Amino acid sequence: MFYTFQEAVYAIDLDKLMRNEDSLKLNSIVYILVLDSIIKEYQTLTINEEEKQKALEVYKKIEERKSKENKKYHMYQN
Repeated sequence: MFYTFQEAVYAIDLDKLMRNEDSLKLNSIVYILVLDSIIKEYQTLTINEEEKQKALEVYKKIEERKSKENKKYHMYQN
């Protein structure tokens, strides 16, 4: 959840700078949903394992994509 929260905050900041109102609304909704999920987990002291596993899988895919992009960047630098 931290990664999603961090990404939502970053995306909102970027949308504000770019003055992209539609994306700002969408990312604000994501931010609110993530906060809601974090608060529910904190209050109930239970973790939704299915949601956690899905988040880890998405995080892994994003990191793999970033790694591929970084490799391309380094290839162009040589």
